[in-house]
Amino acid sequence: MYLTAFPFWPLVCFVWLCLGLGDLTKTAVKRNAPHYGIHPTNALGRWDWNKHKQLHSDARIGHLEAGNESREDQLSEELSKFGEKLFPVSNYPPYQQNNEDSQEVHHSGEGRLHTMESSVPSKTRISGGTNSNDTPKFRNIGAQRGRTEIAGIRETDRISSRGRDGFIGGPSNKQKPFRVNLAVLVQDDPSQPGETYSNCQNSNESDENCNPEEDAVPNLQRDCEKTGIHVMCPRTFRCISKYWLCDGDDDCGDYSDETHCGARTNCTDDQFECLNGFCIPRTWVCDGENDCKDFSDETHCNRTTCTDEHFTCNDGYCISLAFRCDGEHDCNDNSDELKCAAVINSCPEGEFKCRGGLGGAGGPSGQCILNRFRCDGDNDCGDWSDEENCPQKPSLCTSNEYKCADGTCIPKRWKCDKEQDCDGGEDENDCGSLGSEHPLTCGSDEFTCNNGRCILKTWLCDGYPDCAAGEDEVECHLQCDLGQFLCPTKQNLTNLKICVHQKHICDGHNECPAGEDEADCPKERKCSEPSPCEQLCIETTAGSNECACRLGYVMDKNKVNCTDIDECQYLTSPVCSQKCHNTMGSFKCSCETGYILRPDLRSCKALGGAMTLLVANRWDIRRVTLSNNRYSAIVKGLHNAIALDFHHRKGLMFWSDVSTDVIKMVYMNGTRVRDVIKWGLESPGGIAVDWIHDLLFWTDSGTRRVEVSNFQGNLRTVIASYDLDKPRAIVVHPGEALAFWSDWGPNPKIERAYMDGTQRKVIISKGVTWPNGLAIDFPNSKIYWADAKQHAIECSNLDGSDRNKILSTHLPHPFALTLFEDTMYWTDWNTKTVSAADKITGKEFRAVHENFHFPMDIHAYHPARQPEYADRCQKDRRGLRGGCSHLCLPNKTSRRCGCPIGLSLKEDGKTCKSTADKLVLVARRKDIRLRHLRDNQADPNDVDMIVPLDNLKHAVALDWCSDTDFIYWTDVERSTINKAHLNGSYQQRVVHSNLVSPVGLALDWITDKLYWTDPSTNRIEVATTNGKMRTLLIWEKLYKPRDIVVNPIEGFMFWSDWGDDPMIERANMDGHERVTITSKKLIYPNGLAIDYEKSKIYFVDGGTKTLENMNFDGSGRQVILNGLGHPFGLDVNEGRVFWTDWDTKSVMSANKLTGKDTNVIIANSTDLMDIRVFHRTRRRIFNACDKLNGGCSHLCLLNPTSYTCACTVGVQLKEDRHTCSEGPTQYILFAHRIDIRQISLDFDHLIDVVLPLPPISNAVALDVDRKTGYIYWSDTIENVIMSSSPDGLHVQKIVGDSLENPDGLVVDSIGRTIYWADAGRHTIEVASLDGSNRHVIAYKDLESPRGLALDYEAGLLFWTDWGHYRKIERSHLDGNERSRIVTANLGWPNGLSLDLKSKRIYWVDARLKTIDSCDYTGNQRKLIMSSLHHPYALALSDDNIYWTDWKSKALHMTERRNISAKRDIITNIDGLMDIKIIYQNQNQSTMKNACGNNNGNCSHLCLRNPSGYSCQCPIGLRLRQNSTTQCQNLPEDYLLIALRSGIGMISLNSGDFMDVVLPINGVHGAVVLDYHYRKNLLFFADVNLDVIRRVNLLNLTESKVIVGTDVLTPNGIAVDWIADNLYWSDTDRKLIEVSRLDGSCRKRIVEDNLGDPRSLIVHPKKAYLFWSDWSSPAKIERSYLDGSNRTVIITSGIGFPTGLTIDFTNRRLLWADALEDNIGQVDFNGKRRQTIVPYAPHPFGLTLFENSIFWTDWYNKSVYRSQKLARSGYGNPFEVRDALSGALDIRAVSLSRQPKSVNHCAQDNGGCTHLCLNRNVDYVCACPDVMDPKDVACSIKPKVLVHANLENDQLLEYSDESTDDSTPPELLGESNDHGDDGHTKKSDQEREFFVLVALGVVIVMVVIIILVIFMLAFNTSKKKNKRNSRGSSRSVLTFSNPNYNVDGTPMEPKTNIWKRFKYDKTHQERAGVYEERSLTTETASSSLFVPTPSPMASPSTKTIQLTTLSTIT
Repeated sequence: MYLTAFPFWPLVCFVWLCLGLGDLTKTAVKRNAPHYGIHPTNALGRWDWNKHKQLHSDARIGHLEAGNESREDQLSEELSKFGEKLFPVSNYPPYQQNNEDSQEVHHSGEGRLHTMESSVPSKTRISGGTNSNDTPKFRNIGAQRGRTEIAGIRETDRISSRGRDGFIGGPSNKQKPFRVNLAVLVQDDPSQPGETYSNCQNSNESDENCNPEEDAVPNLQRDCEKTGIHVMCPRTFRCISKYWLCDGDDDCGDYSDETHCGARTNCTDDQFECLNGFCIPRTWVCDGENDCKDFSDETHCNRTTCTDEHFTCNDGYCISLAFRCDGEHDCNDNSDELKCAAVINSCPEGEFKCRGGLGGAGGPSGQCILNRFRCDGDNDCGDWSDEENCPQKPSLCTSNEYKCADGTCIPKRWKCDKEQDCDGGEDENDCGSLGSEHPLTCGSDEFTCNNGRCILKTWLCDGYPDCAAGEDEVECHLQCDLGQFLCPTKQNLTNLKICVHQKHICDGHNECPAGEDEADCPKERKCSEPSPCEQLCIETTAGSNECACRLGYVMDKNKVNCTDIDECQYLTSPVCSQKCHNTMGSFKCSCETGYILRPDLRSCKALGGAMTLLVANRWDIRRVTLSNNRYSAIVKGLHNAIALDFHHRKGLMFWSDVSTDVIKMVYMNGTRVRDVIKWGLESPGGIAVDWIHDLLFWTDSGTRRVEVSNFQGNLRTVIASYDLDKPRAIVVHPGEALAFWSDWGPNPKIERAYMDGTQRKVIISKGVTWPNGLAIDFPNSKIYWADAKQHAIECSNLDGSDRNKILSTHLPHPFALTLFEDTMYWTDWNTKTVSAADKITGKEFRAVHENFHFPMDIHAYHPARQPEYADRCQKDRRGLRGGCSHLCLPNKTSRRCGCPIGLSLKEDGKTCKSTADKLVLVARRKDIRLRHLRDNQADPNDVDMIVPLDNLKHAVALDWCSDTDFIYWTDVERSTINKAHLNGSYQQRVVHSNLVSPVGLALDWITDKLYWTDPSTNRIEVATTNGKMRTLLIWEKLYKPRDIVVNPIEGFMFWSDWGDDPMIERANMDGHERVTITSKKLIYPNGLAIDYEKSKIYFVDGGTKTLENMNFDGSGRQVILNGLGHPFGLDVNEGRVFWTDWDTKSVMSANKLTGKDTNVIIANSTDLMDIRVFHRTRRRIFNACDKLNGGCSHLCLLNPTSYTCACTVGVQLKEDRHTCSEGPTQYILFAHRIDIRQISLDFDHLIDVVLPLPPISNAVALDVDRKTGYIYWSDTIENVIMSSSPDGLHVQKIVGDSLENPDGLVVDSIGRTIYWADAGRHTIEVASLDGSNRHVIAYKDLESPRGLALDYEAGLLFWTDWGHYRKIERSHLDGNERSRIVTANLGWPNGLSLDLKSKRIYWVDARLKTIDSCDYTGNQRKLIMSSLHHPYALALSDDNIYWTDWKSKALHMTERRNISAKRDIITNIDGLMDIKIIYQNQNQSTMKNACGNNNGNCSHLCLRNPSGYSCQCPIGLRLRQNSTTQCQNLPEDYLLIALRSGIGMISLNSGDFMDVVLPINGVHGAVVLDYHYRKNLLFFADVNLDVIRRVNLLNLTESKVIVGTDVLTPNGIAVDWIADNLYWSDTDRKLIEVSRLDGSCRKRIVEDNLGDPRSLIVHPKKAYLFWSDWSSPAKIERSYLDGSNRTVIITSGIGFPTGLTIDFTNRRLLWADALEDNIGQVDFNGKRRQTIVPYAPHPFGLTLFENSIFWTDWYNKSVYRSQKLARSGYGNPFEVRDALSGALDIRAVSLSRQPKSVNHCAQDNGGCTHLCLNRNVDYVCACPDVMDPKDVACSIKPKVLVHANLENDQLLEYSDESTDDSTPPELLGESNDHGDDGHTKKSDQEREFFVLVALGVVIVMVVIIILVIFMLAFNTSKKKNKRNSRGSSRSVLTFSNPNYNVDGTPMEPKTNIWKRFKYDKTHQERAGVYEERSLTTETASSSLFVPTPSPMASPSTKTIQLTTLSTIT
């Protein structure tokens, strides 16, 4: 029985492995041995071309001189030999089937098969597909090219530069010197993989019967070379003439005919040898460019795996890591959005996720804001993403335009023109009936193709067929470059120009379609002596002798001499990419500075590394690498990034966003994003950077301007503004000081001007429609543009001359364009790709990057794109650019200085004036503009500049002050009056309360007062210019007051009124003596202006369309101008009158007396409002208010005779007529949702005044502290309780957390407390007036409490509850003795008020529509009023009852003694809520505070009750034991919750689970937390600030950052409370660190193979550290506290493990899965896994307390609980707290969770100098990664070796997986690394020796075990009938399952520990101090023997008795 239970098979396997180990090692060594003497082969077993370098090592660069026939023969022979070793095309590296599609090589040209007489070898296609599962792929179609795309029209133009030799006869005397009888296989594109050419006629023929390697190539080579003057190219199999070798032309297609020239030279060590023999610098290899010209430098690049900066999609593609889990699908298979933590990608319910920025539970894609902040016009996200896709004002298109669905306007003639012009293609919908009725016609500058397409006339006869049938190329006068042969067009079937180069005439191959180039070819003959021919002699086919010229020359007219051809003048196919120098018979290419000539001696390569592309993609800006098409995001989370540019030397990038109308700047590494221009922009569609003068240029199609600024954005000016419609792209040329921009308005054009705006001119105006992209070719001085409507890319010189079309195919909708070297790159809206082509020929079209969201602007990022030029604005000795005080703008000759807004240049031409002289100020809807005036005339060359103002929504009225250079304006959408300096600085709000639509504004510049009109409130008011004092002037009989002007010289004010009876009125400036001065012939009297010189009042009328004036009394009225459009604003200055006109969209000026001499100041500007002329000649006079404010305490207002003192609204003027009272003595205070209003009862007229309080969202309940006059109110949208002084200067948030719906509020002015009812939390609560000491009065059986009232004298509190069980209740003010007093006949009991004298309750009932009353006990009930509408709140005075009503929208009152005397105080006002009646003179001091001056000796709250008072504790705290006045500092047990913006606490001792937010300042993004119980310390990580903070829980103000550097995203934190260490994980840095509790001694302990570390938890007693990793696949790992013994315990069936916690009692690890929405547990070894809560939605944090687990629901912001049941696991979850401000990590704080224990590090830090890290049975001393220089020297050896008395459960267990790491070193603290060098050096004999020894030991152990088992069995059978009399030592052995106890609970096996007792000399006795050494890990059978103290053991400690136990506790 026992023998069968013993596991023999593992023993046998172990012995077998030991014996086989040595042989396995030998085998491995043999496998790694090199194969010497074996030829390199490829994966197919074929000879590897790449490794056989000797085949092409002789290929070198060089050129043959003319007439070097011997060298040609030699080279021909080399090539012939070279070709003998050839093999089929498929064996070449570019053709081999390869799993790495990035190794494809791409060449220009197309494979063609020319057949003459012999049979044609057929082609067998071998597919070379790539398995996407093998290697990652990139979205790379970059270097690929379709064969149909390559075969363009220009492929027939085989024109290239030529070499020295060869001959050509005259065009009339041609003969064929030879006819080659062979089939020439021309393979122009060796990049196409998997193609094999063979003579197999049947493609299905098997490989055995068809061997192309043996048949095709030798035959081709033999046929080619039989003539003796031809040779076959070794790699492309082209048959070329020997005369073409080393002539500079790429005849072979891979330049192999140009590399074996001249002397043989080897490539140097720093060079790479191309397959064709070229030598290039190694830095050029794998840079994405074909420098070798055969792609061999780009074939073996590492493009198979994604880098650390990229994410690998499931289909193998690589995307930027920043795109992972950003909520957008970037992988084709959407794998980048799979398994994303919802807590990262989403926001909790009711919140909106901002697009950009880190922080909060919003995660990497942005913070979370409340939904109500969405589309409110404010930048709540910080990046305006909360204002994206909001309903916008529809754009207006003209009658000649068609409006697309997105609001874009296109010309109407583009509708149904068979081309998609709108993004959605709606312009081509519903076109069925337009064919006959509205035939399409092309423009005058267009040609109509047969299919109806319109093309530009400039495209006719340009050699490119733009019409489908090529009719644009018919009947053309064609001409080739000099020396080329033009194929006759009559026989040219394509009707296209075909030019044949000299060398291809009579070469045996037809270049012309009919073979005219091979007709009548002459024969060369030897020239006779003397010969008249200068060069060659020929014999024509007619037999006559004539002269001929070598290649590079053309026959002179005398037909004897030869003239050199200047190849540098070739236009069709330029021979050099940059500079060209003509030589006799040839040419020489060179490059500009910053470039180097490639080995092909034609093209130039830019120095400075590989080029990358910057592409704006609307939502992000990407940097694309062409070598592998990987891309990374520089910035993302954008709205609508359109244009971009860069400054390479400074590493800066700029971009414009047309959704937020801002231009931003960022460093190229993505850091330090900031706004450059954020005002005065409407649609910035193009930007350009001047990298020499550090200037930023941009175009704005909204403002129709081209502007420039410095990089800071504070200096800015306009360089072009007139005659612009829709400016789009812009580029600059700093070397020429030129700026170019495109305009795609009604008159599309491309313009240029110098950078200072001078010498502006149109360079392209014909044949452009949508000129989008612009780019400058700096080396060649060309300007390129892309036209989206013409579908073409063209270029010209910088002055617009020499215009050429480059490409007109593959261009559905090009947008932006850039150039680099010889290639142009562009973005296309239609294909969503970036494409490329040759910038000169348009050939080699290819798409280089695809799958963009919406590609916009593009730039080649490389220093060559920004070459060095002379600086025209060099700094002078003062550090000023160009000597200019402000802006330096380059121009043609030098520079011009520019001035900022409002300033002009002094006569020195360098310095700007410090102040403005005379300006026109114009308010537009979205901006305020100014323009200089000279002699009251606007300079037509000047432009209006925009004042840089923030958050301007709708400006209407304007005024100014020349003393301070401030302007004032009203904003009717923001309901504010504002001011700012002329340059936009010092912007601030002046008046922002009790305003609705301030449309008129006037400044009293003498007394500094602002007057304004508000037609929404029908008031005229006045305030000081700082807004602090304000009063109401006129409020009666105003209907629609509009404009207002003041005349402080004479003390008058005038205003216009738009009411039913329009009029213009006048009054004194103090509001008295009001009079109407005119009311006839008025419709819409708008702007007013005063002519101080003539004492006239001017006005304009938008209805009568007139400009008139009259005297101040209304007499002498006369019309100045008739027939205006819709005049609005008006001003008069000197002899001119100025006005704005809505209809003409202009600012006009005329003579003020005659109306003549009209001129336009600003034209074509929409949304024009007010206008003012700023000048410095305003009159000032002495007045009585100048001295000490006239003696007035508040406002001093002028009148025609003197002045009047005025008080703020509702405040009485004292009898001295100068001093105002402190406030109204009695007043009504009511809540109006968005404001709080006051009505003074001191006056007969009742006027409501909005108090100047901070912005309010929904004020519901309010009250006043009668002692201080402070106002308290609750806001149910913000969920806060606020307080403020009546003047709004002292605002404080009283309660800002743990509120859901505070419907009711009352202030105890005597007891200094505030009570409120929370209908969401169903509580009545109280706190001190400052919000501290919050306490729950009632929470049981409450549903919807609302109205609150208290009687301090009686000590009673009353409230209404309008829930399902409606009732009115009362209790003592301390919450005791709660009782229901009214329960019957209640509908919706709302407001509640008390009559303190009669001790009665009054309440309103909204459902019963009544006002009722009863006494304090609920008896003597009485109906006061009925048949109301919907009463909400009420208040009582001694004589009256006041109440608010929702339905009547009014505030009502009635007399208490005469109920029928009802009247309305305010009507037609929505949102009336709570109301209070305040009597300031009411003497409440007679009632003293029952708690006295010492708060009743209470530590916290002292609350009144009828008998006196009682002490109460804040939420969660209880009174200390045996105390009635003192509260605990902290609960014994409680929960701590990370709330994002705070830390919450829930007591576990009170039973109500009420939460409270700890008053910790500076919490922004608290996500994870932990604590130290004994030290009362809280630790939390703030992911918004990327810091770890520590807080003293006994003194919450003691908070500090302990880890603030080198931490990115701390997503896990754990405290070792025994060793006093702190652990945290950093997700972005991918590591786990440890430090001391103060943040010192930081050390990385785990950093290898960490993907996404998150939650942490420690078990200090067992020295375990657990953490979760969210990488794919997710896992949970365990290690010792020093990071050693790392073990993965869970790897499968887990999504996003978070909230790790430990069940110390049952030895289990618990976690929540945020992806699977469940909670699981497992033992510490990863076994016994169990799901304990099957469904827990949105879990984040998890903790355990006693028999319950608690977790957070981050989405619903709740805390859940599940209790452990006796035998059935955990019960159903239930919600213990909801509606938190956030719910992330959670910890149960209790002594039971952190019990006091011991280990090595608990005593004196283990003797370590810095870090002591426990490892269960031993520990290590560790040093910080970075030592503090002030710190002591670190030692890894302890000062004193500490031996800990480990508890039983701390001893190493079998389940704990002890490894070598757990074995202590010989000297504690020494390195514990075990190198394997010694093992690798042992011989096989030594290895076998140790194996034999081990085998012997194992055999001996087996024998011993068998003997022991036999003895046990014998003893058991011997004593089986005996019973043990000692129950304590009873042992029951169960062998059915040795891992479980008899009661079914899991049994924890333990490890044998040898204890060696020492003699302790200090105690003179044997002490139990021991060293632990783990000998071995027990097997299942050995776990039956457990060392325990025997029940019968003697007290002596010398022996230990072994006994057998089956149960282990």
